[in-house]
Amino acid sequence: MDLLDPLSSALPSVAPLTPVGAKAMAGGALANPPSSAQPAISSLGRALFEAASGTQSSATGRYQDIEDSDLPEAVKNLLRMIRDLRAKLAQLMRELRAVQADDSMNPEARRIRLQQIQAQMSALNGALIAATQKLAALMRDIRLGKGQQMAAAQLALR
Repeated sequence: MDLLDPLSSALPSVAPLTPVGAKAMAGGALANPPSSAQPAISSLGRALFEAASGTQSSATGRYQDIEDSDLPEAVKNLLRMIRDLRAKLAQLMRELRAVQADDSMNPEARRIRLQQIQAQMSALNGALIAATQKLAALMRDIRLGKGQQMAAAQLALR
């Protein structure tokens, strides 16, 4: 016997709510969802999420060496994150050099953009340091053998 049956029979049935100005389609989906209902995530946020979750679609080739290793899954996840953070740092370095070389920019706009890029690089560098420290602590805690430790170190540097 379900304890919630008496409660559910006492509650009135309620139709699903539809936002004002939106037309509902079959199945409760909105035909025209309000633009405020769609989240905006920065590219840095997406990169960090993808690095942490390992869900990047083009990752098949990029992570093949990590996937082929005999390391535990937690170590592989950190190695993927480290690789993504390093790639993002390299991309920002290229962008920094391009802005520095762009003579068509207003000097004040260039200075501001350079500061923005440097701030992003600083944040990513901090995340990279933290991920590397986490990797070292994890390898120590799960007592990886010397061969696996060397393999993880080599993969982290690629």
